[in-house]
Amino acid sequence: MVIYRKLEGRCPVTYTPDPMQPGIQPTKPNRGWIKWVALGCFLALVLFGAILGGIVWTVQKATAGPEEAVQGFIAAAAAGDYETAHDYFSAPLKQVQPYEQFAAEAEANSSFFAITDTTFNNRSVDMNGAELSGNVTLESGTVVPAQFKLVRENDEWKLISYNIGS
Repeated sequence: MVIYRKLEGRCPVTYTPDPMQPGIQPTKPNRGWIKWVALGCFLALVLFGAILGGIVWTVQKATAGPEEAVQGFIAAAAAGDYETAHDYFSAPLKQVQPYEQFAAEAEANSSFFAITDTTFNNRSVDMNGAELSGNVTLESGTVVPAQFKLVRENDEWKLISYNIGS
């Protein structure tokens, strides 16, 4: 505790009592509020992380079906099983790209289906369908953009359009 005493002039003198004197106890500044503020900040961060994690989990869960369809399509095309890959097409896409045309183009561009990794940074699902877009890594190590649009047909996800490499 600091005591100020005014003397004859205008100059204050500082006097600090001896803590060993009986009856005078030095006081510590009350800093108990700091731990409560720190705890509040920590809990706010944990809550924010939980909310963000919940959102990411929900989006991943909602796009799991479309992603499985895309992965199945890619795996079948990479294996040269063009008939199975073509089965992932929706009815409108089958009209635009019949099996023979798809098989010929897939065979001519087979390196675009030799995919080692997919990263879909943009995912959306709504009442009309789903869209996954991002990058794919080819066996050559080249990273190219990819976009897949899907619709629900007979309770299954089917491709309505796809674009790999451009």
